[in-house]
Amino acid sequence: MNAAYTVIAGKGATNYAIGLSGARIVEAVLRDEGAVLPVSSVLEGYHGISGVALSVPSVVDASGVRRVIEVPLADEERERLRTSAGAIRASLEALGID
Repeated sequence: MNAAYTVIAGKGATNYAIGLSGARIVEAVLRDEGAVLPVSSVLEGYHGISGVALSVPSVVDASGVRRVIEVPLADEERERLRTSAGAIRASLEALGID
């Protein structure tokens, strides 16, 4: 829960990781790399989840997310992922976005 504060205490800031991550994604797109990166995209049928954007391992190239990699999950992990997707979906509905 306090991980960000631990990082800030040790490094002085957390914004560098965000900048590096964004730069890495742009690099993969511009170089048409086909790199596997944990990026968000709207999922369709990912472990039974559709219509919600979540960060999952994906192949990123000049077209953006070329494909999502469906990693094996234990039943408990799959249920927790679906619970997270449900929370996001409920927030979108509450905001009138669907």
